[in-house]
Amino acid sequence: MYRPNSNDMIIDNNLFQFSPIIDYKYSDRFQKWDYNNKEITDTERIELVSMTNEQIALYSEGLSLLQDELDRIKDYNDDYHDISRVLCSVFLFEIIVQADCLTAFKYFIIADKDYDKRYLRGKMKVTINEGFKKLYGFNKEGRKKSEWARMASIMTHFPTIIKQQYKIVSLHLEEYSKASWWKNERDLEVHYHHVEELLISRKERINESKVAMEFMKLYNVLMAVNEFLTNVHNCLYNTLVAKYYRGEIVTE
Repeated sequence: MYRPNSNDMIIDNNLFQFSPIIDYKYSDRFQKWDYNNKEITDTERIELVSMTNEQIALYSEGLSLLQDELDRIKDYNDDYHDISRVLCSVFLFEIIVQADCLTAFKYFIIADKDYDKRYLRGKMKVTINEGFKKLYGFNKEGRKKSEWARMASIMTHFPTIIKQQYKIVSLHLEEYSKASWWKNERDLEVHYHHVEELLISRKERINESKVAMEFMKLYNVLMAVNEFLTNVHNCLYNTLVAKYYRGEIVTE
C-alpha cells in the first residue's frame, strides 16, 4: 500500500480527523414513486429551477475538482493511487450524469412551448437510459463494462462495512435493471430511424408530474451511488489519517 507524504493533504492537528462511514438507508432511495398528476404551480416551478441551478453549480465545481485530482495522481503507480483513480473516475461519471439529468429537467420545467417540452422529455429519457446503462447495465454483458463493475474491482481493499454496503446497493441496482428505462423511446430519439414512431411517442400527453417522477427515479439511484462513493472516499481518506497518527506521514 502507498506510503503518503505531506503533499497528499493539508495537515492541521486540530482538523485532521477520521471521516465518518455513514449507515445510509439506501432502500429509501429505491422506493416506488406514484404519479399524482399534480400540476406544477408557478411558485413551485421557480423553486425547482432555483434548486436545480444550485445543484448544477455544486456538481460543476465537483467535476472540476475531480478532474484536477485525476490529473494530479495520473503518474503515481501504487495501490493507493490505483484505487483513488478508479474511485475518482467513477465519481466523475456519477456526478456528470447527475448534472446532465438536472440540466435536462430544468429546461423541461421552464419550457413554455409545446414542442420544446416534448423534445426535452425525449432527451431526458435518453439521459436516464444511457446513464443507468453505463452505471450498471441491463444484462450480464453490460454489467461487465459498467462503472459499478469497476468499483467491484477495488472492493477487496476495503473493510466489511463497505463491502456490505456495496452488496446492498448492488441488489437494488440489479432489481432496477429489470426495467426497460425507456429503451424504445431512447432508440427513437437517438437514431431517427423511424420518424413516424418518434412523432407518435412525442405525441403522448405531457404530464409534468409523471416526467418529474421518471427523473427522480434515476436521480435517487445516483444519490444512493453518490452516498456509497462518499463512504468509500472517507474510508480511503481514513487510511491517511491512520498513517498520520502512526507517524508514517512526514510533515514539514
